[in-house]
Amino acid sequence: MMPKRKKGAPKEGLGRLLELAGGKKGQLTAACVLSVLSSCARLVPFFTIYGVLRELVASLPDYGAMDEKRIWTLSLITLAAALVYGVCAYFSAVLSHTAAFNILYGIRIQLMEKLSHISLGFYSHTTQGAVKKTMSDDVEQIEQFLAHHISDIAAAVSLPLATFIYLFAMDWRLALSTLLPLIFGMFFLYGGLATETGKADQIAMHDKKEKMEGIIVEYIHGMPVVKVFNRTLGAFRRFEAGVTEYTDIIEKITRFFASRMGGYYTAFGAQLLLILPVGLFLAVIASSYADFLPVLLLFFLVGTGIREPMENMIYLMMYLNAIKEGVRRIDRILALPEIAAPEKPKVPTRHDISFENVSFAYDEGENGADVLRGVSFTGPEGTVTGLVGPSGGGKSTVAQLILRFYDVREGAIKIGGVDVRDIAPEALMDLVSFVFQDNFLFCDTVENNIRMGNEAAAHEQVVEAAKAAQIHDVIMALPKGYDTVIGEDNAYLSGGERQRVAIARVILKNAPIVLLDEATAYADAENETKIQAAFARLAQGKTVIVIAHRLKSVENADQILVLENGCLRGAGRHRELMERCGLYRRLVDLSERRGKWEIRGGAKHAGA
Repeated sequence: MMPKRKKGAPKEGLGRLLELAGGKKGQLTAACVLSVLSSCARLVPFFTIYGVLRELVASLPDYGAMDEKRIWTLSLITLAAALVYGVCAYFSAVLSHTAAFNILYGIRIQLMEKLSHISLGFYSHTTQGAVKKTMSDDVEQIEQFLAHHISDIAAAVSLPLATFIYLFAMDWRLALSTLLPLIFGMFFLYGGLATETGKADQIAMHDKKEKMEGIIVEYIHGMPVVKVFNRTLGAFRRFEAGVTEYTDIIEKITRFFASRMGGYYTAFGAQLLLILPVGLFLAVIASSYADFLPVLLLFFLVGTGIREPMENMIYLMMYLNAIKEGVRRIDRILALPEIAAPEKPKVPTRHDISFENVSFAYDEGENGADVLRGVSFTGPEGTVTGLVGPSGGGKSTVAQLILRFYDVREGAIKIGGVDVRDIAPEALMDLVSFVFQDNFLFCDTVENNIRMGNEAAAHEQVVEAAKAAQIHDVIMALPKGYDTVIGEDNAYLSGGERQRVAIARVILKNAPIVLLDEATAYADAENETKIQAAFARLAQGKTVIVIAHRLKSVENADQILVLENGCLRGAGRHRELMERCGLYRRLVDLSERRGKWEIRGGAKHAGA
């Protein structure tokens, strides 16, 4: 026996799907009712034909004695049933499709809301393909189910039930011979679906598809690297392995169900083989051959006709298993813990930033290695703080923690004396602007990409921000200027140009705190100077934290913090650190030597 779901336990499958439907359950219910009515109307002609046959047999051999009025009545009932079928089927489809698309929209909005509030640690442990499968494939599958199949299930369940009640009332022996092959067919099929192997393979199929789609996305995005380093064959083998794993599980499922599906189709196709001999036997012993013949013909018509809705029901029940797994994966995302919002949010009146004995690990388990260990510093309001150090030292992590991409394990991060955990997430985002090292531009107009910094800004303000970021002339050279959609009409931006669009966002936002993660990484020497000048204007009166790999870009900062292996090794101005911080002196020396590299005879040499 299947284990019963505990009272109060979360719903699964169709029950959970109806929960996600929310206020659209009424529309779905109405669609199901109309679908049942249309299916019943579709069955009416079988019974009117039965009535005509009875009238014909009863009037033998004198057809002149046939009740023409009854024949016309049955004909009109058939016509009315056809109209009812068409009208009910149409409005059922309208209601189910309308509800399905609204539910699909609501689920995707819920997922997007959740994905925007969870820790970024989730994205480091999953693939784009896995998220894409849930957001697109699984949700789309639910839309298909709700729009096309849920009303069919209602009809597929109620119609055979009502039909068999009628057939048993007509003749229980013929009804039993009609039902037995269907029961045997369902037994063969359910025997596969209910096994642990069948269930496990269904889950494995979804897992393999997620993995395959993740590899596909990775393969496409990484194609430039694959080609440059001539790793086409190796990368393709990994791609091929992912596809092969998916096809293997499909083949395994197919082989597992092959014999069961053979038994299912054989049993479903054997109805006439059973009805015919039983009917002939009953005809011999019938008290009135004239009365029994129309009944037998009815079973030939309805008995074979009932196979279609029964097959639909079986198919839809199988499809429901896939829906159940899709809903489970949607719930897995919706159940992810969010960055906690304070019950009584506070608003800082100052904009200085302080780290107080902060320790942090990306892995929340007890064995997770700390990325930051006991870090303490203060970035006074209106000053520029530079973060330098070897790669992996924790510089980017410091910036991400200020934005609460993650929460600290120990200690506290404060803005204006207020713990960032006590500031509403939306308010925190309003306080801080962040220019990432790798920035993302949406497939939208250039102006809208910049306007993300301030949706209420006028066009003139967008232009001023673009000029300050040294990107205005590039935009004006595009086919439609600020109205150019990035990626269309051969309108593409280089890495440095995309970076400057992101900088224009920050300038337009005009937040009191600015975080820059090597914001000039993609700029050439000429534009780097211009961008640095723009930042000088932007930084006036703001608290700025700059993550720098080019140490010259922070030499004039109010303070420089030196991070190594998650620990603060030094703090002070450039001259002070040169005097008392060996790690900083070594980084400066390496930076200067890097600037003197040149190419001679095909080999790279560093100047002394």
